[in-house]
Amino acid sequence: MKVLKRLLAGILAVALLISLPTSSFEVSAASGIPGFKAKVTEKNILKILNKYDKDGAYIMKKQMEKGDNILTWFSGGRMLDGMNTAVHEETHGYSYSYGTYSFSGKTTAYFVGNKKTVYVPHTMVYQSKEMAKTIPKRLRTFRYNTYVAKPSAYLSSNVDGAYGLMNEFMAYRMGMSTTIALFPYYKSKKAGWNEWKIFINDCENDRMAYAEFKYYILNYLYYAKKHHPDVYKGIVNNKEFCKAYKTLESSYAKLIKEYEKDLKKIKKEMEAAGYRVQISDDMVMVYSSQGVGTGMGRYTSDYNKLQKELRKDKYLSIHKKVVK
Repeated sequence: MKVLKRLLAGILAVALLISLPTSSFEVSAASGIPGFKAKVTEKNILKILNKYDKDGAYIMKKQMEKGDNILTWFSGGRMLDGMNTAVHEETHGYSYSYGTYSFSGKTTAYFVGNKKTVYVPHTMVYQSKEMAKTIPKRLRTFRYNTYVAKPSAYLSSNVDGAYGLMNEFMAYRMGMSTTIALFPYYKSKKAGWNEWKIFINDCENDRMAYAEFKYYILNYLYYAKKHHPDVYKGIVNNKEFCKAYKTLESSYAKLIKEYEKDLKKIKKEMEAAGYRVQISDDMVMVYSSQGVGTGMGRYTSDYNKLQKELRKDKYLSIHKKVVK
């Protein structure tokens, strides 16, 4: 999870590194909110989250109470570099810390936002890798092997079936929620490209994860309907599963729409600073007045393929059944 979460969306240096706009540093005396280059400490992380992202702060505090070292996810970089990953991973931790796991059964605590948690008891499952072969090659995106086809021995997305896949869906949604919530923080500290590229990269990764894991969950259920009817019935009739899925999916989709708006705002910010910006399905390119540029790749092509697949009746019917 940690490695994949931090995969960059293909930062591409087209020419020499250029002098892009820089940002404010350290701590603003007026606001008391740490800047981009402030020391990475628990106190500074929570100052930022308490101001801009109540849900992210809630998760971090809950896991710190459980003894987690949240600094693990920052790896010597800036707070900005690790915030998305930290919240993503600690959301996983939260789901296990507040769930129940015993011989009599499992219950996962799905954090759905606004400090709300849905406690979902697990019903019978089959391992997700069983349905891997039904996924067409054109839809085998970069998370396919890790989470579905060739998972590690005890990875939840495999052994817990749809419940484990939804755990990933939840964590990626939460990471994106934090990044989007921090947009005003970026602006208040006068972010330059060195900061905005982190924002874009995190959102591109999380947008892609929305399409991937929604597809994996619905394909899992479609396969179960055909080959494991008891598994299918148990999951779609699990009211708490349906409640968690509905809340996560709808709020995740809203975050993606918000990101699309924010990307346009970033373009305006950079252009106001004297740079030319081109945004396409494949790239975000930034050029200096001398025409030297740097860019970042996007996942739009794969994202659109999955979204198109999800519009098929066989997936729409299952989605509607779960969210009704």
